Amino acid sequence: MTKFNILNLVLFVIVISLAFIIYYSEEEDTRLQLLTDIDLNHVNSIRIHHNKNSTSLIKHDDGHWWITQPVSVAANDFRIGSILKLLNAPIHNQYPLSEVDTDKVGLKDAATTVELDDTMIYFGIVNPATNLRYIRLNQTVFTIEDVYYPLISANFSALVSLNLLAANDNIEKLVLINQTIDKDDDGLWRSNIKISADNIVRTIEYWQSKQAFGAHEYLQRDELGEVSIYIKDQAQPVNYIISDTDPWLILARPDIGLEYHLDIEAYEQLISPVDNIENSTSAQ
Repeated sequence: MTKFNILNLVLFVIVISLAFIIYYSEEEDTRLQLLTDIDLNHVNSIRIHHNKNSTSLIKHDDGHWWITQPVSVAANDFRIGSILKLLNAPIHNQYPLSEVDTDKVGLKDAATTVELDDTMIYFGIVNPATNLRYIRLNQTVFTIEDVYYPLISANFSALVSLNLLAANDNIEKLVLINQTIDKDDDGLWRSNIKISADNIVRTIEYWQSKQAFGAHEYLQRDELGEVSIYIKDQAQPVNYIISDTDPWLILARPDIGLEYHLDIEAYEQLISPVDNIENSTSAQ
């Protein structure tokens, strides 16, 4: 290899090295600073206060979140994960608290706060010029994208799991509209009407895995029937009131102020299972 070729090779390596340095330097410079570096997986409790309403959550040992206030019910892990991301939110600007007119930015008497373990975050207003929301952490005011507040300020039902039963609930008996399903002395599932064993097992699986497409604050309607799910090691059954079947199925739990909205096909799967599903569905 000639000295000229060696020189060209060296220059090429230098140019490539400089390009990498410039690229990664620019990437480092343009990356927004994060609100905190807290590991989201280590957070075990959340407390939300909004307009004098409070919602408290804890994380169980199995990793699933549970709402403890205002009611006791399984939480929507995905949506809780969205709230946790607030801790690592990219910040656009920051100001010492002493230099901010807290009344002007809605932080003087903040109506909305989120406490994640021991980290308290206060929510102010949205800056109309930038569409960024003011928040306070410790003695600093930050502006962040306004993607966390809508979920945090919503009714607690927005944080409820869409599953009809908790992840670890073990069904012992179902009292449905058209039958009772339980286990015989040999531990095998049975029904008090004529229905295939496969359909009985399928009904149990539906109750354990079926998800609503929405959970909402309870709205009183006419009662069209009631079903009861008996869970192992629980003294009282989980009772669902059927409050609507058109255009979809609504299963209500007035005891905890919630109702679950499901596609109408769920009526045959959960409420009144029979062997000939197709024909019975068309008859509804």
